[in-house]
Amino acid sequence: MKYQTVIAGVGGQGVLFAAKVFTEMARHKKLPVLGSQTFGMAQRGGSVMTHLKIGTFDSPLVCEGDADLLLGLDCTEAHRTLPYLRSRQNGKGAMCVVNTPSVHAFPDGRVADLLAEMGVTIHACNADAMALKMNNPQVANLVLLGFGSSREHFPFSYQEVRDATEALSGKAHRTANLDALERGRSL
Repeated sequence: MKYQTVIAGVGGQGVLFAAKVFTEMARHKKLPVLGSQTFGMAQRGGSVMTHLKIGTFDSPLVCEGDADLLLGLDCTEAHRTLPYLRSRQNGKGAMCVVNTPSVHAFPDGRVADLLAEMGVTIHACNADAMALKMNNPQVANLVLLGFGSSREHFPFSYQEVRDATEALSGKAHRTANLDALERGRSL
């Protein structure tokens, strides 16, 4: 497997935990993984982005036009990181899984036609609303991961995402984290 992922959001949304889940899944499959984080003003709700490369690569940064997957925990940050997505290769386009407040918020009309032309598959859900429904806004990242992992062409199965989340979650948060994955899966 050779797979390049960008995870984008703002401080406090769990971008780094989502990256740890991907890293754990790759390691469990004994796949090499390289990663790099950009924190920005994370403590003040600023941009946070993680680059992950699974497979044999020489550097951890995903170049613009090379990402197979964009996981957008924030709709605005997802729009900002769209240039990282690759165009269709061998008949298959990149995948974009986004937390969005409404189906009309992503993608913006100014880029929708270009994404379609590139062959990008877009899967959008309101992970924030589901997390709020659970009275736990901090699990929106896991709702989105559960949602994404139940979609065709996601690089890991739902069970792999669940196993990695369970392994990484502390005892106090394990039940809530796994519940968030399951609720995302059901969206």
